[in-house]
Amino acid sequence: MDASIWILIAIIAAALLLLSLLRPRGGPSKYPEVAQAILWDVKINRIIAENFLQYPKVKTFETNNWRLNRSRIRFLSESQQKLLQETFKNIEEDNRLIKAAKKAKSDSYKNIDLSALKANLDKCILELENWLQTNIGTKELPPKYPTISGMFFGDR
Repeated sequence: MDASIWILIAIIAAALLLLSLLRPRGGPSKYPEVAQAILWDVKINRIIAENFLQYPKVKTFETNNWRLNRSRIRFLSESQQKLLQETFKNIEEDNRLIKAAKKAKSDSYKNIDLSALKANLDKCILELENWLQTNIGTKELPPKYPTISGMFFGDR
């Protein structure tokens, strides 16, 4: 009787271990994190664009989260994807102009027209916040705390 209990516990532990190793990682559960990361870049860029000429030193726009997640935005609608791609294409072009002006030690960056970029950033913020509100019920992600069941079976 005592040995059969240990065998049963070992089988259950092996099954849990196998389940935790074979469960799919990422997928739809990662979409809110991707949307939130890109939204973070968009909000930072909106602040930089709004105060662009007021900084003592010229700042480049933020693109780190976009570069990391641009291949993962297929969960968004086609129009949202195009808007984000167009916006970050403009941001990268503006960053190129800013870096060239810094290298040449000129103030030609002051001639960059940011009105279209600000409008696109506002649209991106609205679209991403609406997506988050619709799909997870809030515009901000709740903090994640590790759980034992989450370690074996994944979080919701």
